[in-house]
Amino acid sequence: MTAHLLRNRARAALVVGAVIVTLAGCASDSPVVTPTSGASNPPPAPVARSVNPPRIVPLRVTFDSLDRNPSTGTPISLAGLLFRPVDGGDGRRPAVIAFHGCGGMYSTAASRRESLSLRHQEMGELLAREGYVVLFPDSFRSRGLEEICTIPFRRFPITMANRVADAQGALLYLQSRQDVMPERIAVLGWSHGGSTVLATENSKDPAVAGWRERAGSPPYFRAAVAFYPGCIDSLRGARGYAVSAPLTLFIAGSDDWTAPQPCISLADRLIAAGEPVTITVYPDTYHGFDGPPSQGTLRLDVPNGVKPGAGVTVAPNPAARDDAYAKLRTFLRAELGAR
Repeated sequence: MTAHLLRNRARAALVVGAVIVTLAGCASDSPVVTPTSGASNPPPAPVARSVNPPRIVPLRVTFDSLDRNPSTGTPISLAGLLFRPVDGGDGRRPAVIAFHGCGGMYSTAASRRESLSLRHQEMGELLAREGYVVLFPDSFRSRGLEEICTIPFRRFPITMANRVADAQGALLYLQSRQDVMPERIAVLGWSHGGSTVLATENSKDPAVAGWRERAGSPPYFRAAVAFYPGCIDSLRGARGYAVSAPLTLFIAGSDDWTAPQPCISLADRLIAAGEPVTITVYPDTYHGFDGPPSQGTLRLDVPNGVKPGAGVTVAPNPAARDDAYAKLRTFLRAELGAR
């Protein structure tokens, strides 16, 4: 894939943003981002991989969402999987909360249904090797659901409000741990989980504003990352949209499940307003581009998408994946601090 830089502003370590939109090229070559004149940092290195890296087994944890059971009024108890940094050092570490998409966070293989999907497992291991504590909250099985991809959008049994409450509950849980830096926690998500990231970071949402403005509240999320989210609600929301922390988006240019243009429009609007936002769009690339090579498929069981009823495409793009993961590592190091 060949990629052309449309917009790039040098970013300060914490709060200055840029918009990088990659728009043209073919799917066979590696994306290339050319720094603007005067930029001092080279493009990030590709994700390093060993032939057979040791598998990291996450810990099973439970904690309370800020959501409540409508029948009992008690907090929803969430299951989660927690990765610890692999160096085994003592002390507090930065952390990332990673939110699954509409298919849930577990493998669909019958023999591995208690294990994370390959994409989620690999991300947990990647970030743990970077020195982060990584938490995967389970928003679905904790509520008796396996997936919601095959349900029409307007009938989703889990709302963005539910998932924002999960994100905030997960934040409180990590802040209670002795191995986590409470002020250095990022949120990351894919697809429906990416939309969760956008909702969790909207400083104009009452649940977010209430947390950040309440005297004595713990620190809020330090950074946010969204892979191919649905952006329409954030773009058109009645309250408007503003980020509460630096945000970076990774978008599939040919996505027929979550349309790319609303995300591009949202990013353009935010960067024009001086918000700390970056976006990379990979051309000729589809939803789930960072998934394993075996996952490519046309899903006719998904009633949503750009053309409802016509099915949606899920297809890996290893070049886009490697470029996005390299940018992700650079972004988190800048926003959460060196490991």
